[in-house]
Order: sequence, then C-alpha cells, then structure tokens
Amino acid sequence: MDVVPARDAAVLQGRVLPPGPSGTRGAAAAGRRRVAVVGAGAVGGYFAARAAEAGAEVLLCVRGGGFDRLRIVRAGPAAGGGVTELRLPVVRDPADLGGPVDWIVLATKAHQTPAAMGWLRAGLGAGTGVVVAQNGIDHAERVSPPVPRDAVLPAVVYLNAELERPGVVRHLAYGVLQVPDGPLGERFAGVLPPGDVRLVPDFATAAWSKLLSNSAANSLTALTARGLEVLARPDVGELALAVMRETASVARAAGARIAADAPERTLARLGHQPPGAGTSMLRDRLAGRPLEHDALLGAVVRTGGRLGVPTPTCAVLLPVLAALSASPAVGPGGTP
Repeated sequence: MDVVPARDAAVLQGRVLPPGPSGTRGAAAAGRRRVAVVGAGAVGGYFAARAAEAGAEVLLCVRGGGFDRLRIVRAGPAAGGGVTELRLPVVRDPADLGGPVDWIVLATKAHQTPAAMGWLRAGLGAGTGVVVAQNGIDHAERVSPPVPRDAVLPAVVYLNAELERPGVVRHLAYGVLQVPDGPLGERFAGVLPPGDVRLVPDFATAAWSKLLSNSAANSLTALTARGLEVLARPDVGELALAVMRETASVARAAGARIAADAPERTLARLGHQPPGAGTSMLRDRLAGRPLEHDALLGAVVRTGGRLGVPTPTCAVLLPVLAALSASPAVGPGGTP
C-alpha cells in the first residue's frame, strides 16, 4: 500500500496522452500487444488486469502458483466497488514464455530482481520494452544487462492495494505509473487504460519524491512493527524528519528538485493516514520476508557517499534493517 492519498497532486502529476492510436485507449488501438508481467503481487496483479482490460494479451510470470484466475476486488469508495475476474495465462517457467514479447513489466520487489533475470532474457526481443515498476532509484542499472538501457522504462508506482492471497488483489484507491516523458513512455501509455500512465518530464524528481516518503515510512514501520500511527510519536517523528532531510539533501545533490520543506510536509501527510495503515516493508517484516531496505535507505547512503553528502541517520538504521531482514516474523503486537 502506498502512503500518499489519492488527492495528492504528486500522485497525479504528469502528461496524459489523449485517447487514440498514439494515446491511452489501449492496446487494441495499435494492434494487440503481448505483455509479460513478472510478479503477481499487488502491483503486478493490478496492472496486469488493467492491461488485459485495455486489450493486451497478458502473461502472468510467477515462480509459485496456486491460482487459475486473477481477481481485483475494488474495496474502497475511491476504487469504485465491484470485482473484476480475469482468466490470464499463468507461466511458471521462463522456458514456457514462448519467445519475445512486446513489453515486460517487472513488478517484483527491487531485491527480487536477480531472481527475475530468467524472465527478462526469455522475453527480450529486438523491440521489447521493459517497464521497471519498482521502488527506489537507478531502475535501469538493476536490469542492464541483459536489457539494453534504451529499452528500459523506469516507473514510479502509486497504488493503494494489497495482495489478499495468490491471485486476489484488494484495490483501495488510485493506480498510477509515472514514467519519463518520451517515445518509449508514449508507446507504453497505449498499453494501459487512459490515465494509468503519467508522462513526467523530470523523472529524477518523481523518483526521489517517492523515495523521500518511503525512506522514513517504510523503514520506521518495519523497525517498530507498527503502522504509520507510530510516526505521531514526537520522538519517532523527529527520527523520520532526520531520515527525510538526509534523503532530500542527497536528492538535491543528485539533481532532483525537492522543496526545502518537503520533509515536514511529507510527515504531516503521513500523519493523516487512516488507522491501521501500514507499508509494504512492514507487511514483509510481519510475514518474515526479506526487506527492501537496500533499494530504499541503501540507495540514499550509497548515493550520498558517492556525492559527498553525509547521511548519518540513514547509515545507522540501514544495518539494523539488514539484520531484521533475516529475522523471524513477528506478530502485529511485536511478539516473535
């Protein structure tokens, strides 16, 4: 689940192409696209369904299984209500992909990218575009090689959804992919319904803006095993500000346009989430799964070191998160 409300302008910013063959009416307008979605979690499942609804031939690429249809349960008022059920081919081995596809949407967690390389190699062709729909920055570096850099379309994901169980995604509000404005982004906008893809001229700022929120919210909810309400504690709130101020400083040094008061505004926004709201890293910790700490705080610390920007708070929290990543699951009350 994202921690940015649907009404926030940052979620919706970017150019939206008008409907039509070169716009966002869907794949049918320019010929049926063959799209391989790698990872069937909340992000992969939701956008696989959206691509299928827009007319694409969608292949769900998963290592596990346990489901034969994809269900999108629109649970919140902002999601519109109702259930969408689709029967999509589920491919469990890259060898069964059937050759190159038009698009690969990589929707795994960032730290799961190495395990997805077989899918990328199996689906790559001369004209294949690869959408890296993951948190963090340096999307192209994660997949190149084997993917040519000019075939990589990085994406910032804003989606309020949860995976209830394999094949069932509970969608609460909004679903937007921010991608760089350019020919590749325009091409991909034709694969999804109108409004799902936003073309942004300054992708670095878009990516760092999302990382600003994730660096504190994901890290501190995972560390405390509590939802976003923990940020209302004055001491934890000050820690969140320290993390975000360091992230903002690194972002500016990297060329992103982050406002001076962005950490304070972000903390205020996080404090207005509904009771029980959490983060993806919190859910991973509670389930005993590896954490995405390296793509979030790790990226801040590494980039800060390269650019000469101090990140003392992030550097202290990073090894603690790394240790938690290998720890047993804890219950909602924090009990091992």
